[in-house]
Amino acid sequence: MKKMCYRKIKILLLLLISFFIFQQVSFCDQTEERALIDVLASAKNKKQEKKANFKLFQYYIDNKDYESAITIGNELLNFQLSKKQKYNVYYNLATSYLLLSKAEKALEVGREAQYLYPKKIETKLLLGNIYINNSLNELAIVKFKECLEIDDDNLEALTNLGNIYNFQENYTASLNYFEQAEREAVHDNKELSIDDYINMAISAKEIGRREQAQAILENIKKKNKKSSLLLVDIYRSKKEYDKAIKTLMPFVYQKDTDLEIYCNLAQMYLLSGKFNEAKDLLLYFKSRNEEDNEVVDMLLIESYHNIYHDQERVLIELRKLYNYTSLDYIKKIIGRVIAFEKTL
Repeated sequence: MKKMCYRKIKILLLLLISFFIFQQVSFCDQTEERALIDVLASAKNKKQEKKANFKLFQYYIDNKDYESAITIGNELLNFQLSKKQKYNVYYNLATSYLLLSKAEKALEVGREAQYLYPKKIETKLLLGNIYINNSLNELAIVKFKECLEIDDDNLEALTNLGNIYNFQENYTASLNYFEQAEREAVHDNKELSIDDYINMAISAKEIGRREQAQAILENIKKKNKKSSLLLVDIYRSKKEYDKAIKTLMPFVYQKDTDLEIYCNLAQMYLLSGKFNEAKDLLLYFKSRNEEDNEVVDMLLIESYHNIYHDQERVLIELRKLYNYTSLDYIKKIIGRVIAFEKTL
């Protein structure tokens, strides 16, 4: 009892400390902003006003308050600025517009930044990303290739080209850019993103390099659902069902039940002859989901068929399971199982 009380007190203290820290951080942020606004309000000439606006502009950029940054940035353009200052404002305005999904304004301002410094690689990357967000992939390709003319190992340009060509189903070009990006990432002691690796694996798979695709996916350290299902598809084609099962298991007992994960895992159990495991998995899924799902039910009935090899026994077991489900529904699902068996 004393231990329980001590734990509750400890948790309460931690919550209070966290709340206090949050309040202090919020207060400091508000104080800094207020101080910068006060400096701006007390400016005695244009030079002081411009300096104060720049500090406030940078504050909003750093704190990701892009709406406020845009307001101050546009105000700054009314001042007499050096070429470097004007570029800084245009570049940060374009970035802010892009992050707020205001693509047309981002493009308009981004082009102003590029006009000032045509050879700056960061502006070309920004414009390339704006084009991607507007589905102007051909223009994005031009920009990213311009980046590579300046720096042929630029990781962002290489991965963006890989992703665009993957989207366009030009898998050979996609894989070439991803492979170059991976070499550069290794050289710089970096890693590609998981989405980059997934698209790289898809490109390899689509041009017949399944072993390479498998190796790419197996080497992803923190696998997600998409990468795991893609890897399972490769294992399935090679009849390596145990590897497929091992890949899917970490996703099974998570808080949210995922129909696609459960159905794929159940199929791997069925294909590998582990019928009881398939049945238990699907029953567990049904215990966490009240609504009937025909795909789950088809897989479950397939499991029962392979366990009992007796239609009457299967019907008895199913009537126990589907206590509130009509016999017509069960017969309908059994009929679909016959067609489903042909795909296994």
